Amino acid sequence: MSHRLLARLPAALRSRRDVLDQRHDWADAAVLAQGAAAAVLARERPGGSILWALGAPDELHELLPDALRSHGPGVRWATVPRAVPVTPAALEVVGVVPATSWDRFSCDVPPPAQPGEDRVVLLDAERDAAAITACLDVANPTTHARPGASDDAAWWGVPDPAGGRLLGVIGVAVRAGTDVPSMHLHGLGVVPDARGHRLGTALAAVATRRALEGGAPWVSLGMYADNAPARRVYAALGFRVDVENAGYGPPGAARP
Repeated sequence: MSHRLLARLPAALRSRRDVLDQRHDWADAAVLAQGAAAAVLARERPGGSILWALGAPDELHELLPDALRSHGPGVRWATVPRAVPVTPAALEVVGVVPATSWDRFSCDVPPPAQPGEDRVVLLDAERDAAAITACLDVANPTTHARPGASDDAAWWGVPDPAGGRLLGVIGVAVRAGTDVPSMHLHGLGVVPDARGHRLGTALAAVATRRALEGGAPWVSLGMYADNAPARRVYAALGFRVDVENAGYGPPGAARP
């Protein structure tokens, strides 16, 4: 079923990592507009539809306004490359406003060893669920990542030497759209009193390396564009930007 999306996209988009990672979820998406190297897709979700504009910015600049107008109101979320200007009039048609700026990264080479990796341990998502959640509630309270999700592949953590809690965690999720599943990092967080010791770097390095050594063709992650410290960490580990996105949603809406 996931091949249905690739068959309906321009050839220039079919090998993109974000497309391969999401082709299963978007297999039944409607193609609202298409060019030689760009497309605007929509899929229905509870509470409204989600739009995804991807590809060449110059083509999307021409395709997107008509696609938004033809789709009408009821859009819950729209993801558009930041290089593509979206006019207030086009946003008003579907009732969305600028909400986030975020970048997608990926890496296909094991990162170099980092200080502190010896403190990182593989966690049990079921047995350690309460400890992982407690750490995330303090270290990264806005993340949607939580142990026990259907796409869980692994959770890694740094235990407090004094016992009783985790100082930091990171999750790894399966991206099942590819024939050989890639992996996605999420839920990275270090509690405030343990920051400044590069534990986040060590967690990301171990999780990335183990995923690649386990056969993943690449490891991806998403990051808010203004998170300069995280950008430096991921760049040092070998992650490179795949696409720079802007997110648009109804006023006050949370990103899906």
